[in-house]
Amino acid sequence: MPVNLTISALIKLPPLGLFFCGVLLALISVFGRWWLITSQYAQCSFPLVFYDIKSEHEWVLIKGVYRSYRDGVHSGHMSYLGTLSHFVEGERIAPITPIHRAVWFSGLSHHNLLKLNVTHHSRGLGDRSSDDVVQEYVFPHLRVGDVSVIALYLLNGKVLGTGTESVMRNICVR
Repeated sequence: MPVNLTISALIKLPPLGLFFCGVLLALISVFGRWWLITSQYAQCSFPLVFYDIKSEHEWVLIKGVYRSYRDGVHSGHMSYLGTLSHFVEGERIAPITPIHRAVWFSGLSHHNLLKLNVTHHSRGLGDRSSDDVVQEYVFPHLRVGDVSVIALYLLNGKVLGTGTESVMRNICVR
């Protein structure tokens, strides 16, 4: 029966050589996991369009895209890029307001609940919205220092949805 020379050479390595190979494999594994966990790329992207009907004759149209990003094991940020239009009697009464905002957060998860602590927020290039509009329509429960609980849902084992503990509001399209 022929002997595989590679295996034979590996078996004959001194203990220090085996230890070095083990440490090298462990470092490669740790670095790979660290890169996977801390790499920054869009985790979820979802468009959202809704009307806020103030009265029979007045409404506000909000449309845009939310994107969430993972910045580390327990931190991330979410951006919103969209517009706000205000209508009375079917006519737009003000120019379209561009909105470009982001919030950064740290968080912990427990089962399907994600507890977020908002650390800071920013205004993006081209944003013309007021803080009150953003608070009311874009990030209603995400102010600096606030703690929010968001439920995560996995639909059909493929699609991520988020919302409150009992109502799913958003579904990731990417």
